[in-house]
Amino acid sequence: MSREDDAKRDLRRLENEREKLFHGSPTSGDNDNDPMEILGKRIARILGPLLAAGLLLYLLATYWPRG
Repeated sequence: MSREDDAKRDLRRLENEREKLFHGSPTSGDNDNDPMEILGKRIARILGPLLAAGLLLYLLATYWPRG
């Protein structure tokens, strides 16, 4: 193989990876019926806003000017 062939192959591979990263094309390994994945998403959707609210309350209680 020549260096030019190697370079073209590498560019094609990088383009495929970029497409997956920026356009979110699903891979064949995705399984929407995986119970652990569903549970993880539910937990994250509940904990995310709770942690954000807790952090906001902590910051307000700590740094709010007291008169």
